[in-house]
Amino acid sequence: MKKNLTIILFTLCCSSCSTISSIWPFGDDIKPSPQLVVNITAHNNINPNLAGVASPIELRLYQLNDSEAFSQTDFISLYTDPQGALKAGLLSARNLSSIFPGQSKKFTYPLNAQTQFIGIIAAFADYRQAKTKGIYKVLLSHGAIININLDGLNLSVSGEIEDK
Repeated sequence: MKKNLTIILFTLCCSSCSTISSIWPFGDDIKPSPQLVVNITAHNNINPNLAGVASPIELRLYQLNDSEAFSQTDFISLYTDPQGALKAGLLSARNLSSIFPGQSKKFTYPLNAQTQFIGIIAAFADYRQAKTKGIYKVLLSHGAIININLDGLNLSVSGEIEDK
């Protein structure tokens, strides 16, 4: 009797381990969700006001599944009504904290698995004369790193695949 009970308990223990691991994966089975790393570098001359004095600037980041609407839409429409301007192409929108002249910042955000492009806009005081938009094509693997450079009235975006 003890032998049969031992065999039954041993069988239950072995089968429960495989059941638990299929319900609650742990160890190497967990894959980290893709991350978007945003590096921002602002030169000392960014966003000059009417007196020519450098001023802080606001940035907005959009995760997109299509770049066409972003590329064709003007700055004001993107700034005031991104959902209306980008429609189904907009996966998420994020207002970044103000960037000050001479400042560098780094942010990390979850990257939506459907994201194919990252759109960035910069709210320059003289937005009509500025390069206010930049776009980066995401090559999803483990995530993406984008570099945003602000210099005078110019926004530029570059990036690379994140190594893991």
